[in-house]
Amino acid sequence: MKRNSVIPALFIGCALILSGCGQKNDIKTVPSATTVAGESMSSATEAPKPGKTESPDTKAPEKETGKDTASTRITAALHTYEQGNASIQYPVVSGSEDGAKEEKINGLLKSNALEIIKAYSVNPEKDSLSITAKVISADRKRITVVYTGLFTGEGAAYPVNIFYTNTVDMTQAKDIRLTDYADPNGLAEYIRSDDCQLYDASPELKEALLPFLAQTTQETYAKMLRNADFPMETSVSDNAPVFPESFSYEDHGTIIVSIPVPHSLGDFALIKYTPETK
Repeated sequence: MKRNSVIPALFIGCALILSGCGQKNDIKTVPSATTVAGESMSSATEAPKPGKTESPDTKAPEKETGKDTASTRITAALHTYEQGNASIQYPVVSGSEDGAKEEKINGLLKSNALEIIKAYSVNPEKDSLSITAKVISADRKRITVVYTGLFTGEGAAYPVNIFYTNTVDMTQAKDIRLTDYADPNGLAEYIRSDDCQLYDASPELKEALLPFLAQTTQETYAKMLRNADFPMETSVSDNAPVFPESFSYEDHGTIIVSIPVPHSLGDFALIKYTPETK
């Protein structure tokens, strides 16, 4: 079953739907001050620009693997970037034996987290943006972060739910995309099938979402999924980076993927996909 137009531009987010995401990867917590004292990141040596502040979030627990020894474990503490009415959390990792690589990883995590400002053309003095970060997992191989929050443009009738993710390869200091661990064509076919499972959605929402998802062609989904996640692809017309319509992350073999939907349906749908069973 096809529809005549491509899915509207991504309205990403809905912190309520992801309220349970972090529970699947419970990692030992320790006081934030421990990581703050030993962290290495580019922003720590840069003077903040006027009107902008960046600081450790002492209320947010620090994440660590619990698998390494105390002297070699990787930890991730949440910091907060603030400018006007914009507030964005992002993780800062520490514990790596390679200081230069650790700095590169932290720079990547921070810059990707802040891309939402450009994606929504946020005016910090007139608009409102609040983004919370949840570290799903962090170890010597990779760190996975889920971002949720709300954006309200000046004079807007309602806030837009925001959802995006970032997975970084800790060994190579580069972004990991959906195409690195899943087949976009197979996933696109799954989304339109009767087997499609929604992640943490109410029965009423499922009843409304599944028929809507089936209206989009497999080709449209496949193209969207090939461009999912950071790093951003560049536009053919002006060679400018394009914020992805879809984001994903992997949790113990299960892949969670966001698909944009109308605001009346929550701004996005989360698909639960386990490749080995399909």
